[in-house]
Amino acid sequence: MARLVNADTQEARELLKPVVLLGRSNHCDVCIPKAIVSREHARISRKLLGHYVEDLGSSNGTRVNGIPIHGKVKLREGDAITVATVRTSGGGSAVLRASRKDTTVVRPRKGGDAKGEEQTVGATFIYRK
Repeated sequence: MARLVNADTQEARELLKPVVLLGRSNHCDVCIPKAIVSREHARISRKLLGHYVEDLGSSNGTRVNGIPIHGKVKLREGDAITVATVRTSGGGSAVLRASRKDTTVVRPRKGGDAKGEEQTVGATFIYRK
């Protein structure tokens, strides 16, 4: 059975339903209670040939393996699905619609983004078959 594994907590959720909704709202199948996540942020759909993820017009986007997605993207074993990403410059202050206590701030890796840049992520999940 396919599942999503939370990259931070290692909690696994089986994808039992044909459509799984990810978002901040309590009615979502995968609830991510962070302000930078849209109420209904992304959807994972089970089709004949596998699972597909799509962003639902969220403000802060959805990425697969670090690449912003547009339309449906077929998921492969080990794909990283990132829900909501906000980049800020280390030198200035950006206005975010989230407080530090309900977000995760990740420093960029060496050779990655511009020096001093921070990345705020709603949640990252690994797709497993």
